[in-house]
Amino acid sequence: MNFPKLKTYEATAKKILEYSSMPSTSRHHWGTDIDINSLESDYFKSGKGKLEYEWLTKNEPKYGFYQVYTSKKNGRTGYSEEEWHWSYLPLANIYLSKYNTLIKLNDIKGFKGFESARKIDVIKDYVNGIECYD
Repeated sequence: MNFPKLKTYEATAKKILEYSSMPSTSRHHWGTDIDINSLESDYFKSGKGKLEYEWLTKNEPKYGFYQVYTSKKNGRTGYSEEEWHWSYLPLANIYLSKYNTLIKLNDIKGFKGFESARKIDVIKDYVNGIECYD
């Protein structure tokens, strides 16, 4: 993926954060989130991918999995919609609560541009920028 040259770390971080996480902010590291089948939205719009997505959205509550990065039309912040990203909420909700208790913006450091985490509030807008389910 080629990124345009952006003038600030914040602009670069926001571009990367459309579909990727900063170090120490990925739900995948909790062991509760998985990517299914394809990392391209177009795959889920027709054919086999559409059938798979329809099955997932119909059956997600039955198995405890949810698509947490949904459309942003209703004001969700953070990552772009990811039809492939599914979270096992019985554990992920517990881990998110613990993450919010234990991890602060000052803990996100040690990589080039880490200061942008604070400036764009990566915890509030990305780690917590999910579709919420009870």
